[in-house]
Amino acid sequence: MEEKIQTDLTGEKETLFICLRAKALESRRKDSILRDTKADEMLKSINYDFDKFAVYASFDDDMPNVWRAKHFDDWIKEFITANGNAVVVYMGCGLDTMIARINPPASVSWFDVDYPEVIELRKNFFSESAQYKMVAASVTDPGWLEKIPSDRSVIIVAEGLLPYLAPEDVEKLFKRITDHFRHGRIIFDTISKSVIKLSSKTVKKMTGAVHRWGLDDAEEIERFNPKLKKIVEMCIFSSVYVKQLPLGLFKIFCRVAVLLPFFRRGMRLFQYEF
Repeated sequence: MEEKIQTDLTGEKETLFICLRAKALESRRKDSILRDTKADEMLKSINYDFDKFAVYASFDDDMPNVWRAKHFDDWIKEFITANGNAVVVYMGCGLDTMIARINPPASVSWFDVDYPEVIELRKNFFSESAQYKMVAASVTDPGWLEKIPSDRSVIIVAEGLLPYLAPEDVEKLFKRITDHFRHGRIIFDTISKSVIKLSSKTVKKMTGAVHRWGLDDAEEIERFNPKLKKIVEMCIFSSVYVKQLPLGLFKIFCRVAVLLPFFRRGMRLFQYEF
């Protein structure tokens, strides 16, 4: 039997395993929308207790994480179609296989950014090329952006990242992005302040990570960075992929959740352009 890869990630770095688990399990479904078999292969090759997330991922094996990934995939594909030589920057990439799922043309430059410890783990599964680079840095480090070309259309991805940053770091990060690049889009997800209060103890208990930034009023983004203009706001429970769920309690919950402000603001996806 092949020896499994050892890892000792903690805190917010360890939360990448939540997303990996969700996508790996979803790939085993007959009606899979991501078909992320590479995620499943990675999960099986890492020595880690993924089962401890089963309680946290109570939403039908964490389907909201899968829907988020699918919508982000779709948005990036649309952007690449409209901008053939685009730059894609995935902040806090973790072990996500987005570049493999999208398989962009050679004209696209792709940069995956994460902590040095995460990038070292990632190198077990991905190799750099002329098209694809991995940047070992915290996204709050102002220097990493200098490694990214700024003269082409860019789409910035922050999946499951921003809630772990301090509010002031979110503002500084968005400002550095809009100062560095001429034009582009930022796609990201948020959780509300109320959801943070409900979920923080669970996440901290499992990984030591702490949720810091919650968003209730979407207009807050344009107030702290007027260069950003919202073009999409979507409650995760209104995803078109909800209809693919089998009839059951979770599907009924999603249909009800979009009608209630608490849940409607709880988990949202955004696109902003600048």
